[in-house]
Amino acid sequence: LALFTSDPNDGTIGIITTSGDVEIDIVDTSGATLQNKALDFITASGTPTDSGNVLFEPGATFRTQGFQVKNTGDIPVNFRLSVSKDDKIDMEEFDKAFELWIVKEGDDFSSAERITEFKVNGLAAGESSETYHLFIKMKESVGNEFQGKTYTGIGVTVYAVQGNVNLN
Repeated sequence: LALFTSDPNDGTIGIITTSGDVEIDIVDTSGATLQNKALDFITASGTPTDSGNVLFEPGATFRTQGFQVKNTGDIPVNFRLSVSKDDKIDMEEFDKAFELWIVKEGDDFSSAERITEFKVNGLAAGESSETYHLFIKMKESVGNEFQGKTYTGIGVTVYAVQGNVNLN
């Protein structure tokens, strides 16, 4: 926002504003977009799985491939991640069976945060975030009521707003 006088003689003040665009992409570690693509699942031992056929059992934990949030807009952003679903999934039921965590950089679960509490402030225009992994764990307390159920249409959504970064 800048203030300029329209005419130095009449004292009229004109306001000139410039707005930016908030644009976000989810990318893999090479920078390729992951929008509308399935993330690959990896077992606890590091073995890739057939993402369309992941078998969960109580206590089983899988992680996704690494992904980053890229600010493709021209202003800094703050963002948070959320698990999204299609209209065929009862998320209340899903939440009874699974825990979802975000982990920064690799398998170090000590940095894990519940996805509902994960927020990032100040991602500059043109920059990418750290690499994240989504960990999905079937709770040990799950009973037979979840046997044979299939969950599809689960996704990661980025919610972003204009943010602040230190430009020094």
